[in-house]
Amino acid sequence: MKIKSISTRVILNSAGAKTIETKVMLSDESFGVASVPGGISKGKSEVASIDPLEAVKRVGELSEKLTSREFDSQKEFDTFLIDLDGTSDKSNLGGNTMLSLSVAFCKACAKSEGLETYQYIHNIHNPEKLLSETKFFMPRMMMLILEGGLHGSGGATIQEFMAIVETLDRGVEIYKSVKNELHKLGKSTNVGAEGAFSPEGYDNEQILALLNGYLHSEKIALDVAASSFIEAGRETPDYDVILENYLVESIEDPYGEDDWANWELFAREKLSNIKNKLMIVTDDITTTNPQLLEKAINREVGNAILIKPNQIGTVTETLQVIKMAQNSTWKIVVSHRGTDTNDDFIADLAIGVGAEFVKFGAPARGERVAKYNRLTEIIG
Repeated sequence: MKIKSISTRVILNSAGAKTIETKVMLSDESFGVASVPGGISKGKSEVASIDPLEAVKRVGELSEKLTSREFDSQKEFDTFLIDLDGTSDKSNLGGNTMLSLSVAFCKACAKSEGLETYQYIHNIHNPEKLLSETKFFMPRMMMLILEGGLHGSGGATIQEFMAIVETLDRGVEIYKSVKNELHKLGKSTNVGAEGAFSPEGYDNEQILALLNGYLHSEKIALDVAASSFIEAGRETPDYDVILENYLVESIEDPYGEDDWANWELFAREKLSNIKNKLMIVTDDITTTNPQLLEKAINREVGNAILIKPNQIGTVTETLQVIKMAQNSTWKIVVSHRGTDTNDDFIADLAIGVGAEFVKFGAPARGERVAKYNRLTEIIG
């Protein structure tokens, strides 16, 4: 596949901050467009991002090198970018620059082959499985209902309180029910960074009790984001109390990203009972990084991983991490970021790799809804 042209421009993300959008056009006029999200709470091992204006400049400088040669695969294109960057944290070209190019190239190649993006991803992720014999399925949705921590304005330290739902409609029903209840109680229904409610004066258990009241058979997923509140000098929640009293199925980042010992103890205790279906999801401790995931698997600190392509910087490396996790029977949770864009690539990624879960925020705000709508466009 030969690239005909590349262009990058500065756009605004969901927080009104600058990010980049890249368009890659192939010689057959097939093209892909990709924009890059950013994190509010970040793992320290995420790849570096550079200033968007500098990223535009870097793409201009790269354009001749990228349009003067053929790329036979996504892996070849991404490897070329990695070699050009030449750093361990992608600080030369910038992980944001590289991801925008990588995803745009991925989308362009899919169109060139007459495929949807999720089908193209399936083919490069599972080349041994024929597309015609593959049944794609809807991931379960960890739908954000209430926010705390760095994402909210209330008194809760836990960052995300989510309902795990099978359908978009059911998630919206829970979301609207909680909104109506807050309105009756005279609480603000203004939304936080990812579209969920953040009522003043509510602590973690009060929010859990509120959410619990509107669930039927659904369970709760929590993103504790422990590194964020540990830095602020706040105490770790009492997980035994939470698990005993509330319908929690999944806990993400229960301890800080450097606290491997407590991660191990927590996982050993909570996963030793075969009747316990708790998911312990790694994010800040793994940051979609193959070396960190290998360490996490070896030390048995969890059984699921959050996947954020902008933590690592290319489609190929993202797929490498997903494959490693799947080979170790870890579950996959494909995730948005705190400051996001209307790009819906991660919906295709989730379906293409067969992720068990997605985490796209609340069913509100355009940049979140775009991803849910893409899921239903693909699966129905």
